Amino acid sequence: MRRITSVKYCCFLCVAVLTILSGCGENEGNARTLLTPADLLPDDNDISGWVTLGAYEEANDNDGLYDIINGGAEIFIDEEFVSAVFQMYIGDMGITRVNIYDQENEINAIAIYERVAVGIGMPWNGAGTEARIDESGLDSYKVEFWQESFYVEVIIEERTEEALNVAKLFAAYVSGQIW
Repeated sequence: MRRITSVKYCCFLCVAVLTILSGCGENEGNARTLLTPADLLPDDNDISGWVTLGAYEEANDNDGLYDIINGGAEIFIDEEFVSAVFQMYIGDMGITRVNIYDQENEINAIAIYERVAVGIGMPWNGAGTEARIDESGLDSYKVEFWQESFYVEVIIEERTEEALNVAKLFAAYVSGQIW
């Protein structure tokens, strides 16, 4: 009788351990899907010398996105837009904007990345799964990337090498928040 109880206890322990281990992996995956664009934004001075300029704007549905970016919303909506945040930062070089869109899944994020390309992008491997530097602005740089379900734009309103390096810092920071 004692031996049977020991075997049952061992079996129970094995099942409990396997359940816990499989649950840990499941929770880890769910934690990733629970990230919102707002979770990815830098706080004041996460990028040294840069602080938020007012509260961020947030869109959690198609109407909210239209309210913020008007005609630019359609491309995101076409690719299963979920939510987005838009935050401005101020520092020594002026203004930097960080726009983060959750497009539900990787396929939609890639589609956005490909659709918004202007053809003047220089590949950059410092953020996301795939990133580029858009040099089409006369007085600005844009660093954009996709990673998991997110498409991210960082626009700095100055066109100097130092400003580009700041935009890269913002992009790398957001990318690091995604995991």
